[in-house]
Amino acid sequence: MEELKRTKRITIATFSFVIVLAIAFFTLKKPMFEFKTAPEDMAFELMMVEQVTPEDAMMLVYDSTVIFVDIRNIYDYRADHLENAISIPTAKLLNKENKSLFDKWQADSLQVVLYGRDELQATSPWMLLYQLGYTNTTLLLGGMDYVIKLYEGDVNDDNTFNVEAPAYDYAGIIAAASSGESTVAASQPKKTVVVRKKKKKAAEGGC
Repeated sequence: MEELKRTKRITIATFSFVIVLAIAFFTLKKPMFEFKTAPEDMAFELMMVEQVTPEDAMMLVYDSTVIFVDIRNIYDYRADHLENAISIPTAKLLNKENKSLFDKWQADSLQVVLYGRDELQATSPWMLLYQLGYTNTTLLLGGMDYVIKLYEGDVNDDNTFNVEAPAYDYAGIIAAASSGESTVAASQPKKTVVVRKKKKKAAEGGC
């Protein structure tokens, strides 16, 4: 009799455990985001992406096939932004509404150009989007600060970036991120001056 009761308890416990496993299996949610590109492949792919120069941006803002996304906070966006740019702060980059926008832009074969205060601010968000499969994205070289200086004619040799090589060591960033180390981006050597400060004409007339 005692043996029968013990058998029943084991059977009930086993059955309950199976039920719990079944509930866990069917209620387990899929990850919200899945990386489409492996970290070891990211460095090469990102090096192949053609980034947008500030000079090109001034023309592309009127191109209906190009979407500029301002990832700065809303206050900076309201103070000054590229014409026709859409504000999507980094903190809200992948919320449901904005993810739908990125999905639509990709489906419509539109190029999406991210920009921040400077190039570094937009680098990590862009890399994240690219790794999630949004390969129609790129970033603006120099960022908004550089565009403003370019527009005002206040660009000199100290405010330039290299168009022959990426501004940041993407391979190093990805390797560090994969190992859990600090992901401070290292700048590449500057070689090519994109824009030089315009020389002012000498004042005319004598003393």
